[in-house]
Amino acid sequence: MKNLILTAAFLLSTLCVSAQSSLAVENQYPGDERAQKEYATAIEKQANEKTSALRTTWLSNRPQSNWFISGFAGLGGNLSGTQAGAQKPFDAFDSDKDGFWNLFYGGAVGKWFSPVWGLRISGQYGESKSFTKIDNKHEVTGYAEYINGTMDFMVNLKNFFRPYNPKGFFNPVLYAGPGVIYTMENKEYLGATSARPNPDFWNIAIKAGLQLNFRLHDRWDIFLDGNALIVPGGFDREGKATIASSDVLTNVNLGLTYRINFRHFIKAPMYDQREIDALNHEINELRNRPEVVCPPIPVCPEPQVVVKEVEAKEELTPVFFTINSSVVRDNQLISVAKAAEYLINNPNSRLELASYADKQTGTPAYNMQLSKKRSDAVAKVLVNKFGIDKSRLVLKHYGDTVQPFDENDWNRVTIFVLP
Repeated sequence: MKNLILTAAFLLSTLCVSAQSSLAVENQYPGDERAQKEYATAIEKQANEKTSALRTTWLSNRPQSNWFISGFAGLGGNLSGTQAGAQKPFDAFDSDKDGFWNLFYGGAVGKWFSPVWGLRISGQYGESKSFTKIDNKHEVTGYAEYINGTMDFMVNLKNFFRPYNPKGFFNPVLYAGPGVIYTMENKEYLGATSARPNPDFWNIAIKAGLQLNFRLHDRWDIFLDGNALIVPGGFDREGKATIASSDVLTNVNLGLTYRINFRHFIKAPMYDQREIDALNHEINELRNRPEVVCPPIPVCPEPQVVVKEVEAKEELTPVFFTINSSVVRDNQLISVAKAAEYLINNPNSRLELASYADKQTGTPAYNMQLSKKRSDAVAKVLVNKFGIDKSRLVLKHYGDTVQPFDENDWNRVTIFVLP
């Protein structure tokens, strides 16, 4: 029974290789050492907690997860060509009761598809005025009441460069996208010298901006946003509606975001979880299977009991690695923990870490270097995680010069050698 359980546990630790054998790098690019190194690097990056979210592979979140809705309000002003030099954006909240800045408000709905990027649809309503200097006075010569909508592509700049942290307080988001702007029919604007009634019309628009998000809760953010909306000139009834004479609507706003069905993003595992779950079920069945007993017999002979003193032999299970990898995976930590327990219980003993690489993958020189990395990796876990003195560890590596197991895949291993 014990042997069956140990065998099943061993198969569990090596299944992450066989479960994806058809996708193994040596099957896709046989003999290509560069591809093997790139695969090994990818596995190490995936396991490294310091890898940026951009360079990490994430499980696809459910369609209903990580949506959000936002509301905002702020001030906007039109930097049209006709008023450049006639009205400065930061000194004209009021010019004969017609200030440069005008109130606007709006909302957005969107979804984050990964910690790095997302999409949203954003819309706002506002007013805009254009000014011209006439007789040394600022006169309103253009007016627009508008509604605009854009499809924004969003990039979380912090996750772009740094590891994903769902509890992070500050998240800057850069966004840009195309859209439309609808200028509504207006009556003659009181005080304007040349504005006059015009029918409704549509224009294209392009928006870009930076949103500074401050986390209040898993569900709530408050943000400060600055953006520019580029529209063809003439949307405010001043000039011709051409791209060459484009106007820029500058906006600054404050808003609140509510996250719907918020879920943390999870790194993609490097193995087939369904196969591992099935093997776990098989292990549990082995553990629960009753011991086989002999059938009853009429007469049993008197047993002869021979007492022998047998010295208990400590058994340490090896640490197995995926192909071309020196990363100690979570499902191998139990083996490392058992080795640490042995060293703690035997304070005067040392432990040898002998590492190997399989012969069917890579070159002898590369495999020798890979086996050294495996010894170093296991030693690092023993020292950093379990507090073992490094001087008590004897690190050895043999590359593919020795194959301790008949099964090729099992030779991606570090074996603990007891004194």
